[in-house]
Amino acid sequence: MHILGIETATRAAGVAAVFDDKILVESSREVRLTHSETLLPQIEKVLEISEAENKIEVVAVSIGPGSFTGLRIGLATAKALAYAWNVKIIGVPTLQALAYNFPAGVVAIPMLDAQKNRAYFQKFKDCRKISEIEILPIDEIVRLAGEIEDEVCLCGDVTGKIKIELPENVKIAPANLRMPRAANVALCARDLISAGKIDNVMNLEPLYIRRSEAEVLWELRQK
Repeated sequence: MHILGIETATRAAGVAAVFDDKILVESSREVRLTHSETLLPQIEKVLEISEAENKIEVVAVSIGPGSFTGLRIGLATAKALAYAWNVKIIGVPTLQALAYNFPAGVVAIPMLDAQKNRAYFQKFKDCRKISEIEILPIDEIVRLAGEIEDEVCLCGDVTGKIKIELPENVKIAPANLRMPRAANVALCARDLISAGKIDNVMNLEPLYIRRSEAEVLWELRQK
């Protein structure tokens, strides 16, 4: 099965073409340009190099939590492609895709910026979730990780904001495993499809978890 993976939940925009369990081509960019400027050229290049343009059967897109603007750009692009190509679309939770970076036996705790020194986080083992998504202060997440009996690996875009000493059982993932990857989005989508998940191109929505700061400020002004 040929899958196009799209990742725009953080500063890094990623695109990958995957065939079954083989990563054909993957592109990742973290530049000052917005995702709206870089994403389509990335998709075009990945499809050209992989020679998969007319073979894509599924468009997999990271749906959050993460950057509100980034998620909207990625999802809008994925929907347009899936509709135009008449192929399936699968929304992949960003934290779950991040957990695909880690080997069996390790408890992975992906953390993504939720503003105000807080993070979205979730616990995974063997790529399977063992908790639900929560939002807590970053250092509090580290303390909770220290209470887990297994070895724990922290990843995500807020690891540089940790201010406390890491517990003995807790490590920060190396740079190459720290951020979301489009290839993981595609591979996770493959497993979700095998488990019977199919999304509707018209109804698929981002997984925001919380309201945007703009919504909160607007509500405060109305009061």
